[in-house]
Amino acid sequence: MTSAGEYEIRVADDDGDRNDAPRSNKTFDTVSVCDTHVVNDGGAGEASQGVKRSTPAVAASALGEKSRQFWREFSWREASGAMGDLGTFLPLLVGLSVECGVDAGTTIVFTGAYNILTAFLYEIPMPVQPMKTIAAVALGDAPLNSNEIMVAGLFVSGVVFILGATRMMDTFNKLTPLAVVQGMQVGLGMLLARKGFLLAVYSSSDTSQVRNMLGTDGLLVTIIAMCAVMYVSAPEYPSIRSSGVLDGGERSKRRRHYIPTALILVIIGIIMAMTKDGALDGLSFGPATPKILTTSWAEAKRGIINAGVPQLPLTTLNSVISVCALSKELFPASPASPSSVATSVGMMNLLGCWVGAMPSCHGAGGLAAQYAFGARSGGSVVFLGTCKIILGLLFGSSLLNLLDSFPKTILGVMLFSSSLELIGMGLKTKPGWQQHQKYLVMVTAAVTIATKSTAIGFAAGIGTHILMEVQRRVECDVDVDSTSGA
Repeated sequence: MTSAGEYEIRVADDDGDRNDAPRSNKTFDTVSVCDTHVVNDGGAGEASQGVKRSTPAVAASALGEKSRQFWREFSWREASGAMGDLGTFLPLLVGLSVECGVDAGTTIVFTGAYNILTAFLYEIPMPVQPMKTIAAVALGDAPLNSNEIMVAGLFVSGVVFILGATRMMDTFNKLTPLAVVQGMQVGLGMLLARKGFLLAVYSSSDTSQVRNMLGTDGLLVTIIAMCAVMYVSAPEYPSIRSSGVLDGGERSKRRRHYIPTALILVIIGIIMAMTKDGALDGLSFGPATPKILTTSWAEAKRGIINAGVPQLPLTTLNSVISVCALSKELFPASPASPSSVATSVGMMNLLGCWVGAMPSCHGAGGLAAQYAFGARSGGSVVFLGTCKIILGLLFGSSLLNLLDSFPKTILGVMLFSSSLELIGMGLKTKPGWQQHQKYLVMVTAAVTIATKSTAIGFAAGIGTHILMEVQRRVECDVDVDSTSGA
């Protein structure tokens, strides 16, 4: 059965690119070329000194060139795609800030910095989103305080960083069947679609109360936003795409004009939020003041056991394995490697959580969301990160009331629409796939949806994979015995 690592090798053979390293490694290639040039010009000692002098200059030059490339490629499409993952980011940020005391201003600035750094590292719209299991536990029946949330994030990040730095994550990726990864993508996409639909249609989490028809959080806003997004995002019919006939008798394809739907919805949502009573109360200039984490052993123990341990499988599977598999599908020329993503997640939080920034990670759902709304390069998340840093430095945590007033109807529609991209990528079959691989996708997706847990879905998929391997070997042995007896 094809593993994620084996498929990575097959794609590399087809495309002629190395999929085990992101495109950003061109920076290091440039350095090595410069080093060779210096060695040819002089002796060994002079070459060593020349390399030391030239490497920072070359790195700065490469960053400058990449910045100019992002600027040349930037468009309304990229700006719209940058907003694609706000349906997950904003509700969890507001919830953790209001209920648990997480510093919204510090989080906005640090996640903005994460966005910019990962854009230059991967050159794709790599998302930065909250660690969802930690957020779910923190906002549950027995809520966690800010210190416990930060300790949970540090625990998860420390483990994931070690897995990435030692390249154990690459080994784990190669051993994981690709069908199981895609099954998790389908299951997670369905869960996100459900969450987005409930957020857009119901005013209560238990679906007991449907939203009123009118108002900024009314069903009318949901219906209009959903129709607009579906009209723009839905694939065209083949008969519509063919709009004319060329000289050779072939039909020409009519190119659909792109509409930056997510950007328009976010602007409308901000305007609607500003009209709500109390949305601008307390808004003031000045950044938040980061606070160094000081915690007790009891808080550390509770945060690690209650939130850190449950988050670890989700971070490993969705924030690393699944997002890397999706990056190979969406950006075959510049896929992210599992070890680099694991190291990135670890470094972000080992720095940010110490000063009160919300535990963050990457994720397949966020990548699919940004891609669905138009993001095609790292320039989109540079734009998002810049906006975050500017807002965070200007207004700090005083933005909280305004963010809390953002229409949940619009956030729900964006989350629902973007989740369809993740589902679609998970349902794509690979060349040479047989029925047993499709069956593995279905089992993993079904268990993930039923249990609302990617970890349990992964375990079910791996267990099914092992059983099918045993079945195959037993049947092969029976066929061999039958042939030898005949």
